Amino acid sequence: MSKFEKSGINTRTEKEGLSLLLRDARFQLVDLFTKRRILELIGITGAFGTQTFDLVFTSAVAPPITLETVDEHFPTLTLIEMKTTKKAIVDQALRGFFFGATEREYAMAKALGPRYCFAFVVLNKTNVYAKPFAVLLNLEEVEQRTKARRVQYQVNFRSDIRAEESSEKEVIVFGEFGDIPLGEPSDLPPA
Repeated sequence: MSKFEKSGINTRTEKEGLSLLLRDARFQLVDLFTKRRILELIGITGAFGTQTFDLVFTSAVAPPITLETVDEHFPTLTLIEMKTTKKAIVDQALRGFFFGATEREYAMAKALGPRYCFAFVVLNKTNVYAKPFAVLLNLEEVEQRTKARRVQYQVNFRSDIRAEESSEKEVIVFGEFGDIPLGEPSDLPPA
């Protein structure tokens, strides 16, 4: 499976998770301007962006939260970051749930405490409920369940680099794909 196929599958999985959570009217997907206003209202320093949370959650069903109404509702909002899987997870203990999180998500979760939760969405029906389910956990609860955590760098190269700025020595160009003998590394001649 190529990187692009995996990315497309992950995007579809996230959309399915979002669709599932939005069935509960306490979750709301707010627009970009409302997200920006929420970040202003948080009033804490940090490199938090609009992608640091996916949804907002209210303990009771609330009218639509918009740029015009967010100031009024802000004191009752919990920010939600979704983590979604199609794997079979047995129950709310979430044993074996594997997910990625950014440093920004952890920093915001630490800064907001119980007002920032991760929504662990299980789309598989192979569980004690025989249906998809979700579990909301704040950072303290996530850390209590964490077996291991490691840093992974997500790197984006600049988009303003021109080919002339790179040396031709850095490039390896191969012949036609059919002309390239692809085999196991052990089949290759020594360098």
